[in-house]
Amino acid sequence: MHRTTKFGILMAAELALCLAACVAMASPFDKLKKKVEEKTGTKVEQKADEALGNSTAKPAETAKSGEASEGAGEAAGETKGASGGKVSSVSTKFDFVPGDSVILVDDFTQDELGEFPAKWKLKSGTFEVAESNGERWLRCTSDDGHIRMKVPSALPEFWTLEFDAIGVDVGAYLTVTAVDEKENSVWETMYPHSGKNFSFRCGDIFSSTPVEGVPVTDRHHVMFMARGNGIKSYMDRERLANVPDISASGVPTEIDFRFWAPGMKVKVMIANVRFAEGCRPAKEMLAEGKLVTYGIHFESGSDVVQADSAPILRQVASYMESKPDVKLKITGHTDNVGKPAANLDLSKRRAAAVANVLSTQFGVAADRFQTDGLGDTKPLSGNAKPEGRAMNRRVEFSKFEG
Repeated sequence: MHRTTKFGILMAAELALCLAACVAMASPFDKLKKKVEEKTGTKVEQKADEALGNSTAKPAETAKSGEASEGAGEAAGETKGASGGKVSSVSTKFDFVPGDSVILVDDFTQDELGEFPAKWKLKSGTFEVAESNGERWLRCTSDDGHIRMKVPSALPEFWTLEFDAIGVDVGAYLTVTAVDEKENSVWETMYPHSGKNFSFRCGDIFSSTPVEGVPVTDRHHVMFMARGNGIKSYMDRERLANVPDISASGVPTEIDFRFWAPGMKVKVMIANVRFAEGCRPAKEMLAEGKLVTYGIHFESGSDVVQADSAPILRQVASYMESKPDVKLKITGHTDNVGKPAANLDLSKRRAAAVANVLSTQFGVAADRFQTDGLGDTKPLSGNAKPEGRAMNRRVEFSKFEG
């Protein structure tokens, strides 16, 4: 029997116990389900609007990896309502830094509403693109479904994956599984598990960790970071699994997403998917003279550095502390969305904001920085596709003498 089959039996048993224990509890989605049931037969985008508009989702908690609206301008890590707060106060356990060579970016704006998304391949179930509040989502309309990204046949040695998720609840969950070439599970995560926990399984290794501070039904930002044989998983600036060696369980070749919501009108959905190769440790790239990073995030149209930028900024500050003679020039870059003049101004302000955070919150002397912004004038890739635009939105650190 395959590991995936054994794991499915265990999860089904645990889910049954969870449902039995929660039957007397009122779900946060009870009113939402009733409202959706009263609206049967409405259009795809209308049903998605109801699901998101009435949920407890908090977009301000989540970084968006997709594109900004026209005229807003974008620099590295453009977000839509990403969480604020003091950057330096973020726990050092949150160390996620997105990869620097984008393989796939999908906010589903390239697809027609109600259609199957072009950058994905179907394994089972029924999926469609839905819309709510100006955002596109990938939704499974069947009770159960498996879907995978169209990416190279072998996963890179170093890679990161991140996306937003909503629609999970008691009786509805999302699993992300790394499978080998024979479709056996190498590792698997599940949310929610036994209430509001986030579970991780790899061979005999198993953990089930509480997700603190937010309801299960909220919108969540989910992240994975693979480093050779190691894998880390995160949700909403909290690291929930850290396995240094998965090699005994096999070599993963694909990532499988499973959406499970039997008999429920509100379905599991994901959005703003970003899959990238890399990245090398910041200290290695700085030692060579230049660091290009996609881990510094801003709210759309703003120069306020978001709290989930802490991991990469902490690494930069640590390097500068170890090299007291090093000075860095910080340069902001955008894609070509919006007006060039606005992009140029925003990129300059964001570079200055990064220097300010490193100085005021991480204790690096302000005179060790120069800042500049080049807008969309120095692209690393073409702007015709989302993957290219994602490569162009970045912040660069380079050494200078003086």
